[in-house]
Amino acid sequence: MINYCLKTIMFQWRFPFILITSLVLLSINIGNKKAPFKVTRSSSFIEEHLKRMKEVQDREDFALSRAFILGDKRSLTKDLKTSFSKLHINHLFTPSGIHFSSFFILFLPLIKNLRKKEKRKLAFGVELILCLLPFGLNQFYSLKRISTLRITGMLFRKLKYKIDFFYIFLLSFFFDFIFGTYTQNPMSYTFSFLFLGSLLSNIKFSSLAFSFFSANLLLTLFFPIKVSLIGFFLGFLLTSLFSLIFPFLFIFYWISSLTYLNLCFPLLKVFKLLTFYSYTLSKYSIDFEIDIIGLVFLLIYSNTRKIRYLALAISLSSSRVYNIPQNRIKIKNKNDEVVKMNWSIKKDREKAKTTNITCSRLILSAGHRLECRKKKIRE
Repeated sequence: MINYCLKTIMFQWRFPFILITSLVLLSINIGNKKAPFKVTRSSSFIEEHLKRMKEVQDREDFALSRAFILGDKRSLTKDLKTSFSKLHINHLFTPSGIHFSSFFILFLPLIKNLRKKEKRKLAFGVELILCLLPFGLNQFYSLKRISTLRITGMLFRKLKYKIDFFYIFLLSFFFDFIFGTYTQNPMSYTFSFLFLGSLLSNIKFSSLAFSFFSANLLLTLFFPIKVSLIGFFLGFLLTSLFSLIFPFLFIFYWISSLTYLNLCFPLLKVFKLLTFYSYTLSKYSIDFEIDIIGLVFLLIYSNTRKIRYLALAISLSSSRVYNIPQNRIKIKNKNDEVVKMNWSIKKDREKAKTTNITCSRLILSAGHRLECRKKKIRE
C-alpha cells in the first residue's frame, strides 16, 4: 500500500507538467508566422511507384495509402479529411511514433533472435541503423523526434543505467528543443510533446484515453476546433487498430506496385468502413471546447484524476467565439459604401472613374489586369 502511494505521488506531477509546458509552448508559437510551404521533390523511384499505384488503386485508396505510408496528403479528398478530423485521427496522415513503432515491429524477431545468440552488438547495430533512417529523410520531424527518443533509451540500456522512460522522454525532448527540430517546426514539436507526454505520464492504462481527451481539449483554447465526445473515443479505438494493421499495410503497399495488384485493398476497405460508421455516429455527439475557466478545472483534473473536474471543465466553458484573438476580428466601418463604377471601352482597355479614383483594366482573353491610381487634387 505504501509503495503504491509513493508511486502515485511520483507520477502525480507528470501530466500537469506536460499540460502546463504545452500551454506555454502553444502560447509562444500560436502567433508566429508559419514557414512558407515548400513542395518537396520526390525521388524518381517514388514517382515511378506512384504512377504504378495509380493504375492499380482507385482514387480514395491511392490517396489514403499515399498519406499513411508517405505522409503526402495532397491527394486526399475533402470528405476524407472531414471524417478523419471529426474523429481526431488526422495524425495518422503524418508519419509519427505510431508508424515508426509499427515499422519497428517487423524487425523485432530478428533483433530478439540475435540477442538470444549472444550477438548483442549486432542486434544493437541493427536497431541503431533503423533509428537513424528517419534522419536521412527530408522533413518528417516527428519521426526524427521518436528516433532520438529511442536512441537515447538504447544508450542508457547499453550503459546498464536504469532510468524511468518518462525521464528519457524529457531528456531527449530537451536536447531536441535546443539542438534539433524545434526551430524548424515549433508547432509540430509542441504537438509531439503534448500527446507523447500524455501517453507516458499515465500510471494506469484506464486513464490513457482521458489524458488524450484532455490534451485535445487544451488545443480548443488556441484553435477553432471542438472535440467530439463519441468521435474522440471511436477515433482512439481506430488509432489502436491502425497500429496493428500498419506493418502489413506497409509491406503490401510496396509489393503492390511490383505485382500490379492492390494488396492493400482488404485492409483499407475495413478501415474505411469503420471510419465511415464511426464518423456517422460522431455526428450525433456533443462537441466540447474549453475557455480559461475550463482550463483551470482541466489542470485540477490533471493533478487529481477525478472525472468530476473534467466534467466541470467542459460544462462551465463558454463558446469559442469569446476566445477568438482580437487581431482576427474585423470591425466593419459604418461609413463604408459600395463603390459603383461605370466602365467604358477604349481600344484594348476598360476605363472608369469616380470623384476619388480613376481605374483602368487591360482586356485579356484569360481575364483582366486591374490598375487604379488616386486622382491628383487640383489646388
